[in-house]
Amino acid sequence: MNANGKDEPDLMVDGFHRLDGRLLVSRPPKIQWGAIYKEKSEADKIKYLEKLAASMNHAAYLVQEERNHLGQLCEKKEGQLQQMMADISANNNMLQSEVTKMNEQRQGFNQEVARLNAKIRELEGGDQH
Repeated sequence: MNANGKDEPDLMVDGFHRLDGRLLVSRPPKIQWGAIYKEKSEADKIKYLEKLAASMNHAAYLVQEERNHLGQLCEKKEGQLQQMMADISANNNMLQSEVTKMNEQRQGFNQEVARLNAKIRELEGGDQH
């Protein structure tokens, strides 16, 4: 079960935290308009609200653009991570192959040393007669 009590995977990762449910409300509080705003004429209020709406739309646009950019960046980083994993795997395979070759070579050297030691003993044993 995830933090919402639903039986689905929790997609949160390190560094990201879910907002406290106590802070989220279905009906956010209304703007508390001050006396200066209330004293304005209807036309001035409309102009002010149009500017406010334009500012909020622009802010929302900037947030969406940043989100889109971060999404693209995440996709790029995920691709880089996958490529790095493939490169590491290839590197590990190459290292394992090289270690295997070195072990085979070392075994060959050991066998040759053992053969030469046996030959030396054979020759030394022949000299003692």
